[in-house]
Amino acid sequence: MADRKPLVVLGVLVVAAILLYLLGVLGPGGGSGGSWPDWASPDRAAGDPLTAADLDGGPGCDVEGTTIAFTGTCAVAVREVTGGFGWERATRRAILTTGSQPVGLTVTLAGRTLSHELDPGEDVRLTYTREGGTFVLQCGSATGCAVVLRKDA
Repeated sequence: MADRKPLVVLGVLVVAAILLYLLGVLGPGGGSGGSWPDWASPDRAAGDPLTAADLDGGPGCDVEGTTIAFTGTCAVAVREVTGGFGWERATRRAILTTGSQPVGLTVTLAGRTLSHELDPGEDVRLTYTREGGTFVLQCGSATGCAVVLRKDA
């Protein structure tokens, strides 16, 4: 009889790999509430909130909490997501709401530039991918303007 030790070791490794796979797929995970996230849920599609921590305000921008106050022109860079794997969720979303003054908004994302004039109190949704991007705010008021970032539900 031939030596069966390598086949037994291989069999044990295959069974261990199958058990680890099944525990990973079927078992409870480390997600919110001790369960695995639902990969098809709307929350996954919506992405993570875009917060002040993701922003680098240029000269003339005062980013404090969820409010960006500025006079004249304010260029804001949305930081690139670093780390993790390329296939992991890296979309960040927010609703930008203008204050009592009209604000010009120019968004640059993935090599495209879009501009829009926002009336006082108007909302616009911002969505940024892993690569980040920029948006520029223009205020025509001498007293200054402000916008607020809110979580996009």
